[in-house]
Amino acid sequence: MATTPRSRLRTYLLVEAGAVGLGYAVAVLRGGGWALAGAGAVAVAVPLWVKSRRELRQELETRSAETLAIETDAKLRLVVGDVVTPIAEVVGRVHQTSGKGERESLRGQLKQLVVEAVASLCGGERARAIFFQLERGEMRPAAWFGRGDPPTTVFTDDPDDRRGQEALLLVRFHDYLLVDDVRAGELPRGAEPRPGAGYRSFISVSVFCGEQNLGMLSVDAPEAHAFDETDLNVMRAMAQLLGAGLVDRR
Repeated sequence: MATTPRSRLRTYLLVEAGAVGLGYAVAVLRGGGWALAGAGAVAVAVPLWVKSRRELRQELETRSAETLAIETDAKLRLVVGDVVTPIAEVVGRVHQTSGKGERESLRGQLKQLVVEAVASLCGGERARAIFFQLERGEMRPAAWFGRGDPPTTVFTDDPDDRRGQEALLLVRFHDYLLVDDVRAGELPRGAEPRPGAGYRSFISVSVFCGEQNLGMLSVDAPEAHAFDETDLNVMRAMAQLLGAGLVDRR
């Protein structure tokens, strides 16, 4: 029996939910090398593939299911080849190298590759992605990509830094936060933007691996309601793969 575009969409949504679970399984591996990299590629590629469902909805009434299926398969190959494969390769090399200097260099490359991918794949053209690395109880920008000047926010546990306290709690509890509009009347604790902030919506997710808390991956946009649940799942999968590359082997 032929698959309709709407049933295809439902299938994509089910696969998306499973992809995040696979991403978590990848993240807790320690010495998997290229096996980790390959599994990570699948874990991240699937949610990115599902992201095309928004475009599919817009074209359901004017395009045939066969044409849409061909185009979606092409998008998946593009995502795996151009976005996910380089990230997965770096993760694998991090766990293969024995030199500390080379490992840190590879981790720097990994951070940059991840924020560039997030900024390109989540939200609109003016999205900005930042990785805040956790060190000695504070989180500072370690990599960023997108619009505007370099980020300067530092999250601390100081009594007068409510935003910092909430961000550190998010990381500690391996949580996430999606805010549709920071100008809304009621916001979650710590979600208030700093004065002069140039964004209206954002997603923040914890970066961790096992019991090691590594930081926070964020993406923001100047438009309200720029992100949806698919973007959140993409962010979670990317954060898990980033954590797998940054975790210290013990």
